[in-house]
This record gives sequence, structure tokens and C-alpha cells, in this order.
Amino acid sequence: MERVPSLRPAERLLLALLPLSTGGAVLVAILLDSDSLVSPTLVLLAGSVTTAVVLTRRLPAVVRRALSRRVRLGLLAGLAATAAYDMVRYLAVAAMNWSVRPFQVFALFGQLLVGRDAPTGVQYLAGTAFHLLNGLGFAVAYVVVVRRPGVASAVVWALVLEAFTVALYPPWLWLTAVGEFVSVSLLGHLAYGTTLGLVTTRSAEARNDAQAVAGAGR
Repeated sequence: MERVPSLRPAERLLLALLPLSTGGAVLVAILLDSDSLVSPTLVLLAGSVTTAVVLTRRLPAVVRRALSRRVRLGLLAGLAATAAYDMVRYLAVAAMNWSVRPFQVFALFGQLLVGRDAPTGVQYLAGTAFHLLNGLGFAVAYVVVVRRPGVASAVVWALVLEAFTVALYPPWLWLTAVGEFVSVSLLGHLAYGTTLGLVTTRSAEARNDAQAVAGAGR
């Protein structure tokens, strides 16, 4: 029986570096206490794009097509999941009358991208776009790495993101209402993971491409 070509686990992980690069840039900026997101974003993007191009050029056509469909699915699921994430956080803060500002980080992202002297509207626009890229990227990385996406694994992935958020954001944002922030963040990430899992689970492409993306038993 002829073996169906598929991505190896290491290849899936390397390809996931590209959609994770903007999130990685935030991690680098926080750990290095950098006043800019531009340099870490460009460096990580350059390295991950190069890696992705080299890898994908070597893949059989059937695997490239399956991977392309997975990426499109991740973008769609990521858009829905990010919308759910932001909506749940906004509604939670409004309902509980909490003092935490769920979208404060958008302005900070913008300042680190376009500078603190840029108009406030430009800062929020740049920061919101960066936030959306993160949400899309996390979803694409998930569907590239996980052979058969589902609600349980998507929620676990979202909780991993939550762990990084809770560990890094409070001191970075100089938050005082840490308990409120953790509650809002947890609710948002649960909404993100659940939505990501529901969208990808309902996709026929995710089921049909599982063999080409990750092989029969991997």
C-alpha cells in the first residue's frame, strides 16, 4: 500500500513559527523591556518566513494544497475566535462594572509600533490590527500543528495562551486590579478556545486534510 505523503511533526512545529511570530514579538518586547515592537516583529517574521518558504517548497503538491486549506480554515476560525474573545471580555467588564480596561493593551501595542508621538487614533488602529494578527496567528498555528482539531484541544491551547497572558501582562501594563484582569482574561480565552474548536470541528476540510497534514498515526 502506497504511503500517503504528510508533514512530519517537526515540520508542523517549524511552520507554526510563522503565525506565532507576532505573538513571539510581544514576548520578546516584554522580556527585554523594549520600547518598540517593530524590531522583534521584523526579525521573527524574517526568520519564520524563510523557514516556511524553504519547507513548503520541498513538500509534495498534495501536502501543500492541504496545508493551504488548513491555513484558510485557521484564518476564518481565528477571526471568529478573536471576535468572541473581545466581545466576552467587553461584556464581562460591562456587566460586573469592573475597573479593568480590556482594550488598554491595544493602545500600548500601537505606541510600540508607531511611536508615542503618533495620534491616538493611529495608535489604536495599529494596535488593534496587531491584536487581530495575533488572534489569527494563534488559530493558524493551532490548525497546522493539531491533526484533528476539536473543542477540547482548542480550549487547552487557549489556556496555554492565558497562562502567558496572566504571567506577563499585569506587570507590563502596571495593573493594580490583577484579580479582575485574570477573570476577564480567562473568560476571553475560554471563549476564544471554544469558538476556535467549534469552527474547526465543523469543517469538513479539517477532517479530510488530517491525513495529508499529519499522517495516519501522528
